[in-house]
Amino acid sequence: MNNTPSNNTNKPNYITSTSSLPSTNNNHFIKKIQTCAITFQGNASNGLQQDAFFFLDDWYQETLGIMPIQDIDGQFCLAVSDGVASSNYSQHCAKAVVKAIATLWQQQHSVSINDIYQWINNPKNICKNGKKLNPKWLGACATLAMVQAYPLIHKSNQNNDDNEQLQQSYDITITHMGDSRVYLQRLADNQLTNKQNTNGWRWLTRDHNLLNELVEQKANEQGIAVNPNDYNKDGMAGSLYGLTECFMLGSSNEEDIDNEGTQQTLNIQAGDCLLICTDGIHDLVPCQDWQSIDANTELDTWLKALKKQVYHSKGRAYDNGTAIVVRFL
Repeated sequence: MNNTPSNNTNKPNYITSTSSLPSTNNNHFIKKIQTCAITFQGNASNGLQQDAFFFLDDWYQETLGIMPIQDIDGQFCLAVSDGVASSNYSQHCAKAVVKAIATLWQQQHSVSINDIYQWINNPKNICKNGKKLNPKWLGACATLAMVQAYPLIHKSNQNNDDNEQLQQSYDITITHMGDSRVYLQRLADNQLTNKQNTNGWRWLTRDHNLLNELVEQKANEQGIAVNPNDYNKDGMAGSLYGLTECFMLGSSNEEDIDNEGTQQTLNIQAGDCLLICTDGIHDLVPCQDWQSIDANTELDTWLKALKKQVYHSKGRAYDNGTAIVVRFL
């Protein structure tokens, strides 16, 4: 790798909650966060690695690798980007997306879809020494799934002493475009209605594709809300999975940029896990086939087992695969 780790020295202060929380809820406070990432080229027919990812403070695009398990303290950002394989140059778009995130996160610790669009379509950011963008790269596309996490500090003074205990929880912002996804494992979850399996894993993002657009169109015509279980269905005609939103290199005019992506927020509890991954993972091994993660699970071992499942699946790792797992304890 030629990229140099960035130095996050300008982190803003924690967001602070002034409300006192009862001691009975202390088990819900997050005391430790760990993360790990894996990426592999797989058996992609074009022989290219078109996945790229941003991991805490740097971007990567590797044919095979697993990051060391890392502890996290404070705010953080994690993201995966998948070059759309219809172009043999889409790896450059995926790389540009994660490079943009690396730069923007270091500068402002908040990254939006529009920020990324503006960055990747500034030739000065993509091309070195004032060179023009390679015409072959024009129209190259990539997806995104990104988690930005911000700690919330709660003051607890229920003991009526002068030494207040500070406990921590997290709010996360999920931003995605295309069919890269974010999943949540919440084993004892009685709040989310989108409960798809018994191992605790469920998707939080809906793919931007023709199939899900038709689901929404039908619901609108009937004047009803979309049933979340109707999203991201498997086993449909291949043409229905055509992407309707993704990043594209060469969009110099803002009027040409119609994609807005999707953003949502979620409060994270102790015991939760997140998985951020490209379609080379979830297309071949659906979340109901993933193992659960508990406090004793080695995250790198878990990711290696997931990779093995991808290679042993019916699809035999026909695509690149990248996954980042985060555990909150």
